[in-house]
Amino acid sequence: MQFIDFKKEHFTRPANSNKFYLDIPRDEIGFAEIDVKQATEGEQYEEVDYEISDDLDKVVIKMRNPADIRVNF
Repeated sequence: MQFIDFKKEHFTRPANSNKFYLDIPRDEIGFAEIDVKQATEGEQYEEVDYEISDDLDKVVIKMRNPADIRVNF
């Protein structure tokens, strides 16, 4: 399994939304199953609430609050 780490600064918040978005190009992660974990202290990762929107060319991760995350694929 591979992963990519993202900082909370990578998230954007559209003016008409109460959620934060992170777009990941499909060519970076392929079409594998995606799992998102939130970073905690000491290189640990825990479950986090998120939504995923799948497109042909990108994956969009939506969260109520931005956080440092690890996307496993």
